[in-house]
Amino acid sequence: MKNLKNQKLLVLLSFILCTSCSKKIDKAVESDQNLSGTYRLIESKTIKGGDTIIAFSDTLKTEMFKMFNENHFSFFNHDKEKGKGKDPLFVSGGGTYTLNGNKYQERLQYCSLRDWENNIFDFELIQKGDTLIQKGQENLPELGVKQIIIETYIKFK
Repeated sequence: MKNLKNQKLLVLLSFILCTSCSKKIDKAVESDQNLSGTYRLIESKTIKGGDTIIAFSDTLKTEMFKMFNENHFSFFNHDKEKGKGKDPLFVSGGGTYTLNGNKYQERLQYCSLRDWENNIFDFELIQKGDTLIQKGQENLPELGVKQIIIETYIKFK
């Protein structure tokens, strides 16, 4: 009888151990979806029609950063010559986002390019370690914009 009680106790203990491990696995999957942090653009590709433009971020001339918290994103891109060089640049924006698996949607609420505001953009987001790859189409017919972008970012540590 005592042996049967020990066996039941062992089975119960095994069950509790297994179910507690599966919850930890679920939490690990959820944490992979956490974008929180600051990322630096290292490469961007723009495809317009049949043309592909590849632009490696020249860190001597420009910088682009993208930041995420739980449900908002922001970005800025600027030249390092403080707008005094031959190609002055400053673009910034932000809004809310949703992420479901690798489906990422931005709702751009604010942008220094004001005609881009209040638009929704659907992307595929791939996270590999500290690398973030964002792919999707920007389609704003009223601005003559129809292009596919592929941006690669590295997370700051």
